[in-house]
Amino acid sequence: MAGFAVLLLCFLAGQVASGVALVVFLLVSGTGIPMGVLSLDPVEQLVLTGGFLVSTMVLALWVVAKERRSFGSLGFTATRRVWRPLVLGAGLAVVAVTVPVLVGLVSGQFVPGTAPPVTVVSVAVLLTLLGGFVVQATTEEVLVRGYLVQVTWRKWGLYAAVVVQTVVFTLMHGFNTGFGLVPLVNLVLISLVLVFWALAEGNLWGVCAFHAVWNWCQGNVYGAEVSGLDLSATLLDIRQAPEGSALFTGGDFGLEGSLLTTLMLLVLLIGAFGVFRRRGNGTVVHPRPVSDAPTG
Repeated sequence: MAGFAVLLLCFLAGQVASGVALVVFLLVSGTGIPMGVLSLDPVEQLVLTGGFLVSTMVLALWVVAKERRSFGSLGFTATRRVWRPLVLGAGLAVVAVTVPVLVGLVSGQFVPGTAPPVTVVSVAVLLTLLGGFVVQATTEEVLVRGYLVQVTWRKWGLYAAVVVQTVVFTLMHGFNTGFGLVPLVNLVLISLVLVFWALAEGNLWGVCAFHAVWNWCQGNVYGAEVSGLDLSATLLDIRQAPEGSALFTGGDFGLEGSLLTTLMLLVLLIGAFGVFRRRGNGTVVHPRPVSDAPTG
């Protein structure tokens, strides 16, 4: 149970840091605390995502000082070609977000809004916001697909680790605006995609890149809500058509609440699990570990 206590402490530390920093900024700036869907400008978005760094720092301190192992043992194994999983993860994320958007546009579920002008400054802002999502996504991956999978795997086995990380990751997003049955299904699916991907690769490089670009593309490229968050800085402006259905657009939860995304995630899950099986020599009983963590 110590592992769960560490995970909870790290998660709460990041949430409190993000929440307090955002509330203070909103009050100082005179914006006030909004109700319902949370709409964030670029600075507010960076404040919120940057707060996740506190979670990573707390976990790193615990792992190094208490468990006497390197932070890299959580899933950042050294490799000469680290760019490969990073490029693969980022590329697949772009495809996984773009396909549902294009299908939604062609089928009349989405309509393009008025896109803001593209300038050097706006592109610089969007790339900076990607950095914020790198912090947020990497933190969640280290906590869930890294530390949590390790401690539950060592105690209860692989299958328990897969189930537990799915439940925890879903709960981490289950209180967001617009949460419902389809978002629940999609959160379960993406949890499974990412855990089998991490297990197949033996590290977290690829899933961190995927997760960061997945969020960034939804919110800052296409202008959709990200797990219930509305981001004002966006390259494009894709919105639900008047006759569109929330089942296919995701409603207030965003693309992660869309059945179109469900189909995309099912395809990714089949692929991730297939690679995991092949690299595990055709069995899920003794897969490759995600790190060099001690087994004791």
